Amino acid sequence: MAPVSQIAKAVVLLGWLALGPSAAGCLEQRCFEDLDCPAPRVCSPEGRCVYQCSLDGDCPEGFRCRGHVCEPKPIGPITCPADMVPVADTFCADTYEASRPDATQVSAGRDGSRALSLPGVIPWQVSDNATAEAACQASGKRLCSPDEWLVACQGPDGTEYAYGDAYEPTTCNGIDAFGPGRFHLTPTGAFPDCTNEWGLYDINGNLWEHTAGGSDRTIRGGAFNCGDSASLHRCRYIPGAWTPSARGFRCCMTPASPEDGGEDGCDADGSVDPADAGQDGGEGGCLPTDEDDGEDGGEDGGEDGGEDGGEDGGEDGGAPGPCPVGMVALPGFCMDPYEASRPDATAVSQGVDSSRAVSQPGVLPWHVSSMNLAVLGEFQAACQAAGKRLCTPEEFLSACQGPEGRVYFFGDAWDREICNSVDTFCDDHCAAYGIDPCSLAENCGYTYNCFHVMPTGVFPACTDGSGLFDVNGNVWEIVPSATARGYEVRGGAFNCASPSARFACTFNALWDALFAGFRCCADRSDP
Repeated sequence: MAPVSQIAKAVVLLGWLALGPSAAGCLEQRCFEDLDCPAPRVCSPEGRCVYQCSLDGDCPEGFRCRGHVCEPKPIGPITCPADMVPVADTFCADTYEASRPDATQVSAGRDGSRALSLPGVIPWQVSDNATAEAACQASGKRLCSPDEWLVACQGPDGTEYAYGDAYEPTTCNGIDAFGPGRFHLTPTGAFPDCTNEWGLYDINGNLWEHTAGGSDRTIRGGAFNCGDSASLHRCRYIPGAWTPSARGFRCCMTPASPEDGGEDGCDADGSVDPADAGQDGGEGGCLPTDEDDGEDGGEDGGEDGGEDGGEDGGEDGGAPGPCPVGMVALPGFCMDPYEASRPDATAVSQGVDSSRAVSQPGVLPWHVSSMNLAVLGEFQAACQAAGKRLCTPEEFLSACQGPEGRVYFFGDAWDREICNSVDTFCDDHCAAYGIDPCSLAENCGYTYNCFHVMPTGVFPACTDGSGLFDVNGNVWEIVPSATARGYEVRGGAFNCASPSARFACTFNALWDALFAGFRCCADRSDP
């Protein structure tokens, strides 16, 4: 059987012969893949041979332009979580294709809450690119960019396949691996030679892999059921004109670098130098996503906290007057009990309705993965649409510290399990996977990759008794300020290294690539 790309080319040619030349007497030549173009040009989505770049700015983050080709720009040596491998000293990539948390050797599982990278389980087949992106983000990662995926596949030598330049029928899981008519999906890592010097497995074959910003036709790597695995498993092959089945994905992450540690108080592993605790931690310590804002669809999740009833939490009975129904009364102002969420948020989805902010338990909070002034404006508008406003830095600090001037929202002593931090689930992970001994040291969440965003209010002890929840942890909370930056970033988040330093009420994160959410406040009415 001829490769699909050859069939597509033949169809285009036959169509031209049937219709004759155009009015101009010419038919523009079209490419279908990079190999159709003279190096160093590549095939654009429009089917034209173009240079990939002319300047460094034409390349994605972490890459630079060399000879009209985007190449990795090393920041290393880098440190990656235990389930990922460093690639070109530039980024981390999952060792294995993504799987669900409850996947087994014979089942892909049903838990769609987040993506894991584990050996010996059936990988996760997804229906679309957005599902893959959301699953990566829920694990504190992101989908690999197309450039990252290609570098990860080709290895340090830039080979045609992960394992070399010549096709090997039984090295990866393709149509030829088990003989005619016996092809089937296998657990992750079942082909031990299907790897390269980076240490990734199954990037050729088993399942096609989605990349950031792509679609069902821009997936990569081929799958177990490809009729011409020799052609379709090549690292540079992209379907383009057809939609394959058996679509999966793997996640990537931008790690900390030693240089980050030297400037911002974080070591390469994301820990905070004790001498710098309470100062800016730098973007190296919180391993955020940087591709998109993490939105994904969902169903109706409830009404706005200012409209759906509930008792005034903490009304002091004197001046100033009461708070809107559903808000917590604090000295001089009112605050929503929960981090803001969208009206259609659910326990597994942020929702897509950005018309107003609501405060409700049991749903994913509204958050982005890259903060800027435009996002600040969106957060302000969401609170205003609910008849409220963003909390001020002074209000956040007052709510977090309480009248006692606490170090953390929950008290003066650090406890990794009270609020949602990078280390909250370490012991649960060890118990689930039979890990003994289990490390519970700070940043153990990076060792086991067991941190993720959670629905609002699911940590009942993450409170001070006032009726507020999650003021520390889960997602950072943005408060507008009169500084040149325009806002402060408070409270810590689920994926932050050294949470004992970054959850401190006085800590203000000075970097923008982070999981940022918000909470609404209001003035107390006159009595």
